[in-house]
Amino acid sequence: MWQTIEATVGHAVHRGRYRLEGRRLILEWRGGRTAVWCGMLRPEIVAAQLLRRVAGQPIAA
Repeated sequence: MWQTIEATVGHAVHRGRYRLEGRRLILEWRGGRTAVWCGMLRPEIVAAQLLRRVAGQPIAA
């Protein structure tokens, strides 16, 4: 089941959604999709940090 997440980078608010597949967190946002190992951290914390990181990077053409 997908969960929604919002993260603020500067004045912009970025939205995405995430779900867990085992211990891997899958994050989808406007710029694409990525997967990271979640480990012992709470998924919502990992998703918010990842969304802030990827939202601040320019989208490759």
